[in-house]
Amino acid sequence: MSAQIRYVTDVAYITSFTPELGPEWLDLVATINGFAAPDRSRRFAWCELGCGRGMTSTIFAATHPAGSFHGVDAMVEHVEHARDVAMRAGVGNLTFHALDFEKARDLPLPQFDYIVAHGVYAWIDEAAAASFRRFIDRHLARGGLVYVSYNAMPGWAVDLPFQHLVYAMAAFESGNSIARFAAVAEKCKALHAAGALSLRQSLIATELAEEKIKRPPAYFAHEYLAPAWHPLYVSEVRKAMGEIGLEPIGSATLRDNFDSFVLRQAARDALAKIEDPDLRELTRDYFMFQRFRRDVYGRAPERLDDDEREARLLASDFTLRQPAEKVEYQMATEAGTVKFDNPVARKIVAVLADGARPLEACEDDPQDLIANALALASAGVIAPVAAKPADVARLNATILDVLDAAKEPTFHVLPRGTALRFEGDFLVARRDQRPVGAEMEPWLALLSKLG
Repeated sequence: MSAQIRYVTDVAYITSFTPELGPEWLDLVATINGFAAPDRSRRFAWCELGCGRGMTSTIFAATHPAGSFHGVDAMVEHVEHARDVAMRAGVGNLTFHALDFEKARDLPLPQFDYIVAHGVYAWIDEAAAASFRRFIDRHLARGGLVYVSYNAMPGWAVDLPFQHLVYAMAAFESGNSIARFAAVAEKCKALHAAGALSLRQSLIATELAEEKIKRPPAYFAHEYLAPAWHPLYVSEVRKAMGEIGLEPIGSATLRDNFDSFVLRQAARDALAKIEDPDLRELTRDYFMFQRFRRDVYGRAPERLDDDEREARLLASDFTLRQPAEKVEYQMATEAGTVKFDNPVARKIVAVLADGARPLEACEDDPQDLIANALALASAGVIAPVAAKPADVARLNATILDVLDAAKEPTFHVLPRGTALRFEGDFLVARRDQRPVGAEMEPWLALLSKLG
C-alpha cells in the first residue's frame, strides 16, 4: 500500500447502521446531562462525515422527513451505492457528497444542528483530522451537537503491537486489502500459537478467529490496514475539539454517563479527588479500560435546570428494542452486574410493548420513571425515537432488495426513527408470510406492533 494513500480505498466498507447517530439519541444524551438539545420544532439539518455506504444517513433521512440530511465520504464507490439506495427508496431530503473533508468544507451547506462521525476519527491522519475539525467549525450551528466516536486508549494499548505487525506484514502480501489481511491473519495465528507474548496479550489476536465469524472481511481490512490507524486518549480529543469552541456534553454510550453504572465505589472515591474535568475523564477511562468512546460535544449549549430536564425526559418518546418476554432487567458493566428488576421498570416495558410512547404515558412517580427508563435505555432494552411515525415501507423493501441477506447485516426500519438488525432470512420470511421458527415468533409479534 502506498504511503500516499490516507485510507483503505481498494475495498468498500461494510453496510452498517448506528442508532446512536440519530437526533433523538443525541437529544437524550444532551438532556440527561443537563443541556438543551437543538430545537427541531421547525426544519433541522444533520450531516454524517465518513458516511460509508450511507445506510445510517438514509434511515434517519427517511424517518425524519422534516429534516435536511447530508452524507460526506471520500470513496466514490460508497457514495454511488448510497445514492442508489436513497433513490430507489424515494428518500428526497438526503444529499450525498463524494468529497474529502477539506473539499466538503467549502460546499454551500446549511448550518447543521447535528454533525456525526462514527469511528472515522481514529482512522485518519492529522491532516484529515484537521480538515474534519475545520468542517465542523464552519458548518455547526450555535447550540448544535457533534458526535465523534473512536478507538480509545488505554483500552487498545495491548493491541497496538498486533495492528502494527499486521500493517507491516500486509505490505509484503499481494491482492486487495481483504486478501492481504486474510494472509497476515493466518501468519499472526501461527505466531500466536508459537508463543509470541505480545500477541498472546492482545485481545484482538487472541479472539480473532471468533471475530472473523461475526464480522465481514471488509471490516478487518478497514480496521487494521488503515495507514493512519491510531487509538486516541479522550484528553487529546477534548483539547482538539475545545480549540474549535466545542464543549463536552456526554457519551452516546448511555451507561457511560452514570458513574454508578460503570464504576465501583473505590473508583468513584478516587475520581472525586480530581478537580479538572478533562483529567478526571482521562483517569476514568483507566478504571474502565476504555476501548471505544462515543463522545458528544456541543457549541455554546444552553443549560437546563432540574425541572426542565425532568419535563423533557418525561416528554421523550421511547420504543422497545426487544420483545418484552426477552428482557432480563439487568446489564453487565465494568463495575459488575447492574440490576433493575422492579415494578416501575416492568411497567415501562409493558406500556412500550404496545408501541412507542412518551415516558410520561407510564403514569408513575417521575423520578422513578426517569431512573428506570435510563437504566433500560443503557441496557439496550429501550431507545429514544421520533414523536411522529414516517412511511418506511418502500425503504424496507429496498433494503431487502439491495442487501445480500446471506452476507450482509440486514435492517428493518421502524417508522419512529430507528432500525433493528436481523438475519436476512427472517425478514424475507416475514415479507413473504412464511413461518419464522418458534424462537423468532416474539420478534414477529413485536414488529407487528412497532411497524
